[in-house]
Amino acid sequence: MAKAKKPKNHYGQGSIFYIESKKKWMGQLDLGKDESGKRIRKTVLGDTPEEVEEKMQKVKFDIYSGKFVDASTITFEQLMMQMLNEKRAMNEIQDQTYFRHLDTLKHCRPIRDIPIQKVDSTMLKELMLSKVHYSQSYIRKIHMMLNQGFAEAIKRKIIVDNPMLDVRRPKSSKKSKKIRALTLDEQKRFLEVFQHEPVRYADQMLISVYTGMRMGEINALTKKDINTNFNFINIEKTIAKGEHGEAFVNDSAKTDKGNRQVPINTLVKPVIEKVLKEYAPTKDGFLFHTTTGTLVPTSLVNMEFQRIVKKYGIKDEMVSGSLTLHSLRHTYATRCIESGMPPKVLQNLLGHTDIKVTLDTYSDVFDNFQNENVAKVDEYLSSAGLALNA
Repeated sequence: MAKAKKPKNHYGQGSIFYIESKKKWMGQLDLGKDESGKRIRKTVLGDTPEEVEEKMQKVKFDIYSGKFVDASTITFEQLMMQMLNEKRAMNEIQDQTYFRHLDTLKHCRPIRDIPIQKVDSTMLKELMLSKVHYSQSYIRKIHMMLNQGFAEAIKRKIIVDNPMLDVRRPKSSKKSKKIRALTLDEQKRFLEVFQHEPVRYADQMLISVYTGMRMGEINALTKKDINTNFNFINIEKTIAKGEHGEAFVNDSAKTDKGNRQVPINTLVKPVIEKVLKEYAPTKDGFLFHTTTGTLVPTSLVNMEFQRIVKKYGIKDEMVSGSLTLHSLRHTYATRCIESGMPPKVLQNLLGHTDIKVTLDTYSDVFDNFQNENVAKVDEYLSSAGLALNA
């Protein structure tokens, strides 16, 4: 057989090759192992990659019908991969969500390759207990994936009883540190650094602290997204993390509400003008790149943020909470609340799907603002002579 061209291969998607000797495109799917431990593979042929991909999709949707894999051999990983691939194909989840789920699936390793019918509640409890050193949010993701997978196994009649019914979600032993906003003094010190010292990714950080945009949204901006005539930034994509940690462009914002227009206010306008003035046309059209010309992952900007926070002593150690790159978005939101911005307006600016997210995330700030306003009412009533005499 002639040497095949190396395919573009995505985890869980199968491989597509061009076979010179057959003058055909070939697709191959790994369907797991049979009872003897031998790998089961399904091969399809076609005249074009598109034809092969279509045939492979049909196989993926039929995998657990009993046509290719016996129900007794179906593993948790196989079932989850089919569920995720179906959701991705139906555009129910975006690429960045898909890759996050793949990462979560890796942490289910102890049961991934065991036939679902052989997994019991003891195995699942041991799995969850082995994750208590993870953050509470990560424990929640793993527990949720296990629940979804075994619920689907019940639905598809792969199993009769759900072993997850007796498996509780443990509490993390990891001390949670709340990410907070910069105080006014910290923000002043932070901004002073940019006036006197060279800082990598300075423009992106300034845009975040003056608009509340997520860093992934900022690094995905192109020149076309900036409207200087009507002074707004159009947000409709984001930089996300791929399966192997690589940065890629997700053609939609993080949430449905994430697709939005953010006003170019007077504070951020000089930064935007500077970026546009220094912009050199590139093949991909993005405004920001690393020194090697690649997309800028959020992790790189966060490393620089942490460097300047430490080097210039920006953090007030007397104030509880952690400072991360996301603190810049929190800082913008906090200043908005302190200035009296209504929660609904802030929700739209931040791109939160539900106003509950806005209220829950900034509950402490809203409470403080409410107390300040109640104090103002008290002062007003007292000055008007409406207070009761003691």
